[in-house]
Amino acid sequence: MSDTMPFIEKLKAKTPTLSYEFFPPKNSGGWGTLYSSLGAIARQAPDFVSVTYGAGGSTRQKTVELVGRIQSELGIETVAHLTCVGHSQGELRGILEQLEAAGVKTVLALRGDRPKNDPAFVAHPEGFGRGCDLVDFIHRDFNFHIGCAFYPEKHPESSTMDLDIEILKAKQDVGADFAVSQLFFDNDTFYQFRDRAHAAGVTLPLIAGIMPVTSLSQLPRFSELGGSQIPAKLTDFLGQGSDEEIVPRGVEYAAAQCRDLIDNGVAGVHLYTLNKSVSSVKVTQALRASGHLPKAAPGK
Repeated sequence: MSDTMPFIEKLKAKTPTLSYEFFPPKNSGGWGTLYSSLGAIARQAPDFVSVTYGAGGSTRQKTVELVGRIQSELGIETVAHLTCVGHSQGELRGILEQLEAAGVKTVLALRGDRPKNDPAFVAHPEGFGRGCDLVDFIHRDFNFHIGCAFYPEKHPESSTMDLDIEILKAKQDVGADFAVSQLFFDNDTFYQFRDRAHAAGVTLPLIAGIMPVTSLSQLPRFSELGGSQIPAKLTDFLGQGSDEEIVPRGVEYAAAQCRDLIDNGVAGVHLYTLNKSVSSVKVTQALRASGHLPKAAPGK
């Protein structure tokens, strides 16, 4: 677990936060791996972990159950992702009430990805079509801290970066407290987005999403699904080799990204784990060893 300061207060104090993202496994075999990873992550004293929500709300109940277990059993502040895809307002209210009962204090409000095989996003007739509307709904009717998402390299469906920044500003205006980025591999893209967003009036803490590469086969998928650019400096650094050879290079690249981000005033670092702990733990240990994050308290 983290130190005694809630991560929201750390963000307000401009102290860099450390967090990790997990997802509910799709089959029984994945749960053992997940709980092993969570145990290893708990020893790294994160400020929070987040739990994702499948396309179209496909893992809704698993997400609610998992965030409750992480908070009660591991004592880690947990952020629940919530998407408005496929849900009526009544259903969303029910989920939020369940999260509230589980002691969850923070929700990451997202429009969400459309379900597979759907050519375009279609809002539920009694729901919301934009993440901004979901943020507003939560802010008006509940007491959660609210996070939202942004794409430093532009959302794949967005026409311009200016539109993306306008949408982020709208989320801020209706109640969002912080924002977490899609993964990226070139820090300059993050800084350029941050500078343009600040110029447009965005004052939200912007947390950087970082993915330690563990296999060369991941790279085309990162680009295809999230629009993440794969810079030549990343592919040159990773080189060729087996997954066993790529993993330590991926850790080194991600740790260098994080050090540079922290040196340049990032609000926090959010590590995408893919439910595996080894690379994320090694990145964290490297940041603590270099003094970019404080040492974890003994026994944690």
